[in-house]
Amino acid sequence: MGNIFNIKRFGLVIRKDIMEEWKRYTLMFLTMLGLIAIMLIYSYLDYYDDVKTTGNYQSSINNEVLVYLSLMFCGFGLIFASTFMHPMNSKLKKITYLVSPSSNLEKFLTRWIIVTIVYIISFFIAMWVADALRVVICAARYPDLDVAFVDLTKLVSPYEDFNLRDYVFPKYIFIMFVNLYLLFQSLCILGSTFWEKSSFIKTFTAGALIFLAYILICRWAILLSYGNFEGFQNVLNSLESIHFNKSNEKDALIFISYVMSFFTLSFWTLAFFRFRESEIIKRF
Repeated sequence: MGNIFNIKRFGLVIRKDIMEEWKRYTLMFLTMLGLIAIMLIYSYLDYYDDVKTTGNYQSSINNEVLVYLSLMFCGFGLIFASTFMHPMNSKLKKITYLVSPSSNLEKFLTRWIIVTIVYIISFFIAMWVADALRVVICAARYPDLDVAFVDLTKLVSPYEDFNLRDYVFPKYIFIMFVNLYLLFQSLCILGSTFWEKSSFIKTFTAGALIFLAYILICRWAILLSYGNFEGFQNVLNSLESIHFNKSNEKDALIFISYVMSFFTLSFWTLAFFRFRESEIIKRF
């Protein structure tokens, strides 16, 4: 077991990665911080200008910003996950990485933790710093208005029903949203093990082509089975007439979340075997 995973050696591998890549990580963090700050400042300056003119506060601005932050979280996360194989994207880096005295599992877990857990922590730190900067700027420009931090408690509704009220996501929709993000993130990690350079673009292109092929196959299957789309539309209309209560909707979302979790774990596992296989191929 010590040859496969050793906690002390694993810590040294993480330390080595951070020490060698800290400049790149810092640049990526500052880029993320800057883009979040620009979005927050622009959104709230425009909002406070309207408030100052009309005198009416619109509670929807907080939810709109939370939606933007959610999309930015996904976008940055997928791009960062595509850098999974960055330590092996050149011949010199590849040799240095391969001769390091650590197991394949330790190297893989090091990269996985950095592009998954460390990214999540970094994003929320960047979001908090950007929001604090926004509060300082808006409070100085609009001293007569009530300038508050973004209310993250409005992101997920504590209720199980589908009435959003003052929240962005119902509970089970949010869980499915998180699983969907992790699914695409695992695909980006898997794609980076196939394409070490320009991984995000190549993975996105491959995914788009697969999705297009799926659409064409579905179209061919519908035409082959029903002859035209009107017959298929009639089937959909009959399904829509079936009454689904909220309990069934909840169970369906939970089932979909389990399916996505299964595929996420599968893609992470495939990425590990591909990582180990590609290392052996490139070593010899």
